Amino acid sequence: MSNDVLKKKAEDFFQTYETKFNEALNDTPDLEVIVRFYSEEFISVNPLVVKTGINNESLKDAMAEAYEYYRSIGTKHMECLDVSITVLDDKHFVAHTKWNSVYEKNGEEISIPFQSNYLLQENDTTFKIFGWITGDEQSLLKENGII
Repeated sequence: MSNDVLKKKAEDFFQTYETKFNEALNDTPDLEVIVRFYSEEFISVNPLVVKTGINNESLKDAMAEAYEYYRSIGTKHMECLDVSITVLDDKHFVAHTKWNSVYEKNGEEISIPFQSNYLLQENDTTFKIFGWITGDEQSLLKENGII
């Protein structure tokens, strides 16, 4: 697969991911659809912790809680601004994503840019996320007065 085709496929994947995330912020999340973005098992890494998980009912519960938390702190929407790809082998990639998150706090709109790296595995016609590496989200939210 050419790099241009791969990049387009990743951009489409994260556009759909963004859409489902924003739908979850504005309504009841469609967890059946959202969990399909993830592989059967995955790893989550930030500067404070490394966790592993299984794509089962506990993931759905955790995601429902996460969306509720985001709504409670005034998250209005997330926007994927850019995706670049590092090829690891013919089925595994790192998607380097740049995002903008928008919050409402005391009647003011606050935008916070951030980056995340997703570990992707190509399965049939789509990607599955088998891991992600993020910065310290809580510190970023505190620095910007969200929490």
